[in-house]
Amino acid sequence: MNNQISYTSFKKKSFAFIFVVVIGSVFSVHAQNNAEIQINVVFNQLVTAYGSTKSAPQLVILKDKPKQKTPAFYQASPKPVVKMDIYLYTLCRTFGKDSLNALAVVISHELAHYYNDHTFCSDFAFAIRKDNTTLSSKLKALKLERIGYETQADHTGLFYACIAGYQPLEVSSRLLDAIYTDYQLKDNEPGYPTKSERKVIVATAQAKITDLFQLFKQGNQELANKEYSKAATDFEVLTQHFPSRENYNNLGVARTMEALQYQPLSRGASLYPERFVYPIANDTISRLQQTSGERGFDEEHSELMQRLLKSAQKDFEKAISLDPDYAISYVNLACVFDLLDNPEAAIGKIKELPKAAQESKAAQRILAIAYYNADMEEKAEKIWKELEK
Repeated sequence: MNNQISYTSFKKKSFAFIFVVVIGSVFSVHAQNNAEIQINVVFNQLVTAYGSTKSAPQLVILKDKPKQKTPAFYQASPKPVVKMDIYLYTLCRTFGKDSLNALAVVISHELAHYYNDHTFCSDFAFAIRKDNTTLSSKLKALKLERIGYETQADHTGLFYACIAGYQPLEVSSRLLDAIYTDYQLKDNEPGYPTKSERKVIVATAQAKITDLFQLFKQGNQELANKEYSKAATDFEVLTQHFPSRENYNNLGVARTMEALQYQPLSRGASLYPERFVYPIANDTISRLQQTSGERGFDEEHSELMQRLLKSAQKDFEKAISLDPDYAISYVNLACVFDLLDNPEAAIGKIKELPKAAQESKAAQRILAIAYYNADMEEKAEKIWKELEK
């Protein structure tokens, strides 16, 4: 009898133990899956923010051990890949409401190495060979190169993390300390910046990107306030630091909107003003831009308008060269062509878009205006009637 009771008790305890193990495993798998999902979401949002014509590097999430030796790294060859330690997600979660901001700092930093064409693996391999008689000088040169790379990656990474909608500036310095502590990284590593040097690089990047991102927001606010000349000045500064599709597009928008202030009112626009609103859009505030009702037009203004439009044309063309799939700039460039009395070029630019993009309201609006100005009024009327339904 006692044996039976003992056996029954053993079975119950065994079942309870197995149940706990199974449930624990289920939660562990769920947590890991959630970490992978979050890492992929942040990665994809940042790739979109960079807006490069280069295909995104492969993302590999390392999970073969509880913790890797390093949280993340970019490998340039044999094919570009960003490798992330899944434990990094656990570390980032300790930052609470800043957890995704912290994750964005690391991922954007590694993407910056890729988009800035940083390659250093082969150099480092050469430097650590035992038979290398110039080891010391090579390590010094390599360290200087590394500092340059890390500085650029910090600046670029923080800026595009901001563009992607994250708030990385306040958390980046604390994250660096946490990574050094949690991963037990050495303060001094041959060929790499020291921890103190990395902290200086991060602090410098924080200060610079804080100013530049403020300039980015200021430029967009000036566009919204119709202070187009000021906005153009701000975006021109930004393109010198970050020649991205968004900054070139926004610079072109500012110049085009300033030029529109000097556009004479056509008969068609006076009869149907809503039909002749050019769908100029910047990347942050995509909206139809209504020009001012007060328009001056003389020879001086005409020349100024032409100069602004020619400059805007170059800005939009530069944005498209950085990303041939950037539909916003195609529509904006079509508007500029029409304003330069070249409606045929405007029509052609819209026709370069994929079919789905051609059917967007913005594309259809400029297409109708261009058809009208190219003396194809029936085609224009057909589009306007569809838009007015």
